[in-house]
Amino acid sequence: MRFHIRAALIAVPLSASMAAAQVPVNLNTWSPQSYPAVSGFGAGNWIVAPNGESVRQSVNGQPTMFASDFNAQGTEVAGRIRVNSANDDDFIGFALGYHIADITNPLADYLLVDWKKGDQFFDFGSPSTTPGTTANNGLAVSRVQGIPTADEFWGHTNFASHTGGGLTELQRATNLGGTGWVVGTTYDFRFVFLPNMLQVFVNNTLELNINGSFNDGSMAFYNFSQADVTYSAFTVRQLPPTTTVAPEPASLAMLATGLFAIGGTMARRKRV
Repeated sequence: MRFHIRAALIAVPLSASMAAAQVPVNLNTWSPQSYPAVSGFGAGNWIVAPNGESVRQSVNGQPTMFASDFNAQGTEVAGRIRVNSANDDDFIGFALGYHIADITNPLADYLLVDWKKGDQFFDFGSPSTTPGTTANNGLAVSRVQGIPTADEFWGHTNFASHTGGGLTELQRATNLGGTGWVVGTTYDFRFVFLPNMLQVFVNNTLELNINGSFNDGSMAFYNFSQADVTYSAFTVRQLPPTTTVAPEPASLAMLATGLFAIGGTMARRKRV
C-alpha cells in the first residue's frame, strides 16, 4: 500500500448542504480491544453508560481500543473527551482505519492520534524485547504497523531490532504539539477522514492536517496507561462520495501568483 505523508495545505468545506445529518453514536455496539499485557499493565476496562451515549475507561493498563461498528473513512466524527482523575499523566486519544483484532495482526496499518499530558521516560521490561523510550507531551498523529511493543507505543518509535511492528510519528499538532491535556477539562474533537486526508480539530481549531493514502477501517477510542477517561456525545455523518479536497485560500493565492508569473514569462518570450 502506498502511504506517503506530507503536510496538507487543504481544507474540506463541510456545510450542511454538502453532508448528511449528524447521527448520534450508540456506543453499546462498539467493541473493546487490548494489546497483550506486560508486567503491571493489563487489559482496558470500557464501561458504557446504559443509554450508549458515553463510555469510561477505568484501568491504568496496556494500549487499549474501543472500536466502532462502522468504517470511519468518508465521514466526519465528532465528540468529547475528558480525563476525570489527577492521579496520572499518560495517553488518551483515537485510532482511525483500525480493524477488529489489529492487536494481534502482523499486517495492521492504521493511524493513531494520541495526547500525552507530561514528558516521561519508561521501560516496560519483559516480555517486551525493546528498550525504554521517552513519551513527549502533546498531541500527535502516528502510523501504527504490525504489533508494536509497549515501548514503541510509548515513544512513537519503530525499533529496527523489533521486526514485528512499530510506530512512525507523522506530525505534531499545530498548537497542542507540546502541550498536555488538563485534568477535568472537556475537549471537543472532530475528525474528517478521507482516503487521502485526515484533519483533526480540537475545540474547533485545526490541529492536525495530513494527506497521503490511508486504509479504511473503524474509529476507535484509545488509552494507554491512563485510567478514568470518559468519551461522550459522539456523532457521525457521511460525507458525499463526491467530496473533494480543495486548496486553502492561501494555496489558491500562491497558485494564482504562479500562473501569473508563468503567463508573464510566456508573454515576454513571445515578444522576443
